[in-house]
Amino acid sequence: MRPTLIVFLLALAGCGGAPAPAPATADAGTRVAAGGLVEPASEERVIIPQLSGRLARVLIDEGDSVVAGQLLAEIENSEYRAAVAAAEAQVALRSAEHERLRNGARTEEIDQAAAVLAAAAAQERLAAAEATRRRSIAERGLISIEQREQADAQAAATRAERERAAAALALLKAGARREDLAAAEAALAAAVADRDRAAALLEKSLIRSPIDGTVLKRDQREGETVVALAPIPLARIGDLRRLQVRADVDELDIARIRVGQDAYVSSDAFPGQRFAGRVAHVSRRMGPRNQTSGDPAEKQDAKILEALITLDGQPPLPVGLRVDVFVATPARTAGERPPP
Repeated sequence: MRPTLIVFLLALAGCGGAPAPAPATADAGTRVAAGGLVEPASEERVIIPQLSGRLARVLIDEGDSVVAGQLLAEIENSEYRAAVAAAEAQVALRSAEHERLRNGARTEEIDQAAAVLAAAAAQERLAAAEATRRRSIAERGLISIEQREQADAQAAATRAERERAAAALALLKAGARREDLAAAEAALAAAVADRDRAAALLEKSLIRSPIDGTVLKRDQREGETVVALAPIPLARIGDLRRLQVRADVDELDIARIRVGQDAYVSSDAFPGQRFAGRVAHVSRRMGPRNQTSGDPAEKQDAKILEALITLDGQPPLPVGLRVDVFVATPARTAGERPPP
């Protein structure tokens, strides 16, 4: 046998006796890295007017602290205020009419109607007696037939007047009909609705803060014209007492992200500093990237999962700062993608 062949066989036998390599194990220090943007924990609120008009007053400036419900600005609203005053007057009128019908006639009105009825009854008796007397005289030929007929007509007129007075008294005692009350209630309800509508329009001209926070940016000034629901806001407000980072977790890392995991963020703007936090929320829906690094080689169509990292304390990070996010994750098993 050739010496070369013998050497080859001996080498092959030695390799076959060597132990197989152990499978890869998890790294204790694995982590998920992602890009993120700093934002208020309450999220940034964009204040956009609901009405068009000229800004009569702007009461805030950038950096001001505000509370929920505080007046930020006012659109010219003299017409809205006049409409509210007119609507309130209508409510008062309709309310008085409804109350009058519901309460019915006053005692004094009933007494007055009863007196009118008594007077009409007395006049009726007097006219009836006069008609009887003239009829007797006319039968003896002492007065003309025309005079007798005049007495009869007067008696009929006083009887009709007494019946009218009796009906008026009965109407006062009976009170308002149900349909009259229903009509009055409907008129009052319509007046109240008109007043509420006018008040709602007036309130929309008063722009208020939806949250406690800080004015991050003011985009419009007093005297400028605003357009309802336009893309240009009046201001942006956020609660800076707590900050969070909205991180874009790559789709290949989403199985390793859990609520409660420790995390930290860093930024080139704060070299050598780490700002600790933890995962507070993980979205349930994939979506496009919220922010890009500017690298032309970066995939723009990659799907990501949003994760919110609540930062500890009050770090000096400005809202909108792009940061690097690192989340401590469970140990990596064989076959998983290596950390960035």
